[in-house]
Amino acid sequence: MDVLGYRFRRTHLVFGLSAVLCMSALPSTYAGNSQKSVSSLQTITQAKTIKGKVVDEKTGETLTGVSVLVKGTTVGAITDIDGNFTLNLPSGKNLIALTYIGYKAMTVTVGNGKDLEIKMEPTTQNLDEVVVIGYGTMKKRDLTGAITSIKSADITVAPTSNAMEALQGKVAGLDIVKSSGQAGADVNIQLRGTRSIYGDNSPLFIIDGIAGSYNQINPSDIESIEVLKDASSTAIYGSAGANGVVIITTKKGVQGKTTVNLDAYVGVSGFAKYPSGMTGDEYMNLKREAYRGAHGSYPEFTSSIFTDPKVQSAYDNGQWIDFVDEVIGKASINQNYNLSITGGTDKTQVFASINYNDEQGLLKGDDRLRYGLRLNLDQKLSSWAKAGFNTNITYTDQNKRNQSVFVNALTFVPLGEAYNEDGSINPEYLTGQQNPMSDEIDGQYVNNTRGTNITANGTLELTPVKGVSFKSVLGTTINNSRTGMFFGPLSIANITAGYNKPLASIANNATYGYKWENILNYNFKIAKDHEFGLTGVTSWSKNQTEYTYAAAQGQQLTSQSFWKLSAGTQKQSLDSDFKQTQSMSYAARLNYNFKGRYIVTLSNRWDGVSHLAVGSKWDSFPAAAFAWRISDESFMEKSQDWLSNLKLRIGYGITGNSGGMGAYSSNTAVYTFLNPVVFGSKACSCCTV
Repeated sequence: MDVLGYRFRRTHLVFGLSAVLCMSALPSTYAGNSQKSVSSLQTITQAKTIKGKVVDEKTGETLTGVSVLVKGTTVGAITDIDGNFTLNLPSGKNLIALTYIGYKAMTVTVGNGKDLEIKMEPTTQNLDEVVVIGYGTMKKRDLTGAITSIKSADITVAPTSNAMEALQGKVAGLDIVKSSGQAGADVNIQLRGTRSIYGDNSPLFIIDGIAGSYNQINPSDIESIEVLKDASSTAIYGSAGANGVVIITTKKGVQGKTTVNLDAYVGVSGFAKYPSGMTGDEYMNLKREAYRGAHGSYPEFTSSIFTDPKVQSAYDNGQWIDFVDEVIGKASINQNYNLSITGGTDKTQVFASINYNDEQGLLKGDDRLRYGLRLNLDQKLSSWAKAGFNTNITYTDQNKRNQSVFVNALTFVPLGEAYNEDGSINPEYLTGQQNPMSDEIDGQYVNNTRGTNITANGTLELTPVKGVSFKSVLGTTINNSRTGMFFGPLSIANITAGYNKPLASIANNATYGYKWENILNYNFKIAKDHEFGLTGVTSWSKNQTEYTYAAAQGQQLTSQSFWKLSAGTQKQSLDSDFKQTQSMSYAARLNYNFKGRYIVTLSNRWDGVSHLAVGSKWDSFPAAAFAWRISDESFMEKSQDWLSNLKLRIGYGITGNSGGMGAYSSNTAVYTFLNPVVFGSKACSCCTV
C-alpha cells in the first residue's frame, strides 16, 4: 500500500490513496514476529539523497521532463531544463526507473558513488503502437488521418469524475471548458472550433464500439481514448462525424493472477475568489452618487437615502451584511472511491469495478452522488470464435440550487439581520426584503434529479480463416430520470413562468436506444510489399424517448414537497411527449500500404434516417487520404540519428452534422427555411471538407 501524500491543485487540497492487492500468499519476510516487522517499517523511512543527469545516448543533449521513479515506491522526480534531477532514495531501495516519450524505458541500479549520468536510447517503438480508428485498429505509423491517442495513465492522473475534463490541455485542437461550478456540471467540448450555426457542435462519442455518453463512465475504467480530428478519418461515421469523433475503450480482463486495485481520493474545494458585496463606506458612496444623479446634489442626511426607518436603524447600528460571503463562504468535500478486479484464464477474462463519487458544491443544497458498476467479460469459445459482454450501470442523485442566488447576493440591500437569534435564516431581513439565502431554509426550494443509466454491449468475433475477421456488436442504452421541483412560499428562486408559489412539479424522462453493427475485415498481401485491408460495415439503430410532466400550485404543507401534486389545487398542468427515430447505414473502406512508405485510405458511407423528408433520407460521405513516410526512404538514411519519423499527409473527406435535429425537425417550416439541407454533403452549413 503506497501513500501518495497530499498536493495542492489550484484551490483544491487533494489527498490520495492507492493500493494494489494480489490474490497470492504474502512473502515470508512479513510472517516474522511483530518486533521485526516494526523495525523493518522504521528503517524504510530512512533515505539518502541522490542526484543525476539524463542525456540522449547519441547526441549527448540533455533531456527535459524525464520521469524518474524509485521502483516499488511512489517516490519520483522530473528532470529540469538541464536534464538534472534530485530525489530521496528510501533505505533498502537501489533501483530507479526512467521513462520518456520517444525513448526506451530503462532501469538503473544506484550505487554509493558519484552523481549519476544516465544515457537514454531513442526508439521508434511507439510508432508500432496500435491505436483504435473507426471500426478497426491500425499501427500508429500507418495512420493517414489526424488521430491523437491518450492512455489510461494520462486520464486518471487528474482527480476528477469526468473523463473529458481530465483531457484538458492534452489534445491539440480540443477545447474543453467546464460549463459551471455547479456540482456534477458537465463540460463543453469543441474540436477545431465551431462547425455548425444551427446544429450541435459536440463530438460523437463511441464507447466500446457503440455510440454513447462519456459522462456515465468512470475514468478509472478507461483503457484508452482516441480523438479523430480531420474529415478523412471521421467520414467513416458519416452524418455524425462533422464535429470529430472520440473513441473510448474500456479496460478488459487479462490472463493471469487476479489483481485487486483500490483508488481513492478526498479533496477539499473552497477559497473561491468572488467579488464581495458592497458594504460600509463603499455602499454609502454608491448611494450618495445615485442620489446626486437623481436630485443634482449630495444628500445632507442619510435619512434622505434610507426612507424606511428600519433600514435607517440598521445603518445606525452598523448591521452590514456581505451576502456574497454568506452564500458562498463555505468549503466542500469531494470524495471518490474506486475498487476494481482484473483476472482470468486463457479462455475467460474478467474486469469488474465499483465506484462511489460524492461531489459537493460551494452552495448549500448543491451536491451530486453517483454510484457506478461495471462488468466486462470476454470468453473464448474456440480457436476461431470468442464472445464478449460489456455492461455499465450508474445511479445518480443530484440536488441543484437556483443560479439567481448570485445576482441577488450582489444586488440586495446589505443592511439588516440575516439570521434570527437562534441562528436560523431570517427570511425577511428587512421590511419587504426577502433574504437571498431563503432557499436554504429547509423545504423551501427543492430541485432533485435521480437517474439510472444502463449500457450493455454484446459482441461476437469470428476469425474463420487467416486474414478474415467478423465482428457483430449488439448494444442497448436505457436511461430513466425523474426531476422533482418545489418552490415554497419563502423561496426566492425564479419560478416557472405562469405560476405562483408554492408550486410543485415532476418530470419523467425515459430513453431507450438499440444499435446493431456488423464489421467484416479482410487483410491480405500481394507479393511481399503490397498490403491491403478491406472493411465492410452495416449499422442499424433505433431510439425512442418518452416524457411526462405534471405540475400544481397551492400546496399548504412544505413537507409534502413535490411528492403529492394533488395537494396543489389552485392550478394544475399535464404534458407528455414521444419521439422515435431509426437509421440504417453501410460503409466500406480500403487501406493500401506499399513497403510501409506509401499509404492510401479510401472510404465511403451511406446513411439513411427516418426523421428526414421523403427523397432526402439518404446521402453518402466519401473520403480519401494519402501518407508518405519520407523518413523510410533510402535518401534519408543519414538522418536516422536525429530524425526518426517524417510523414507527409493529405486528406479529403465529407462529413455531416445531424446533431440537434429532433424526430420531426424536417416537418417544421421555420427550421427548413433556416437550414434547408442539414444532413448530407450538399449543404455547406452542415458539411466539413
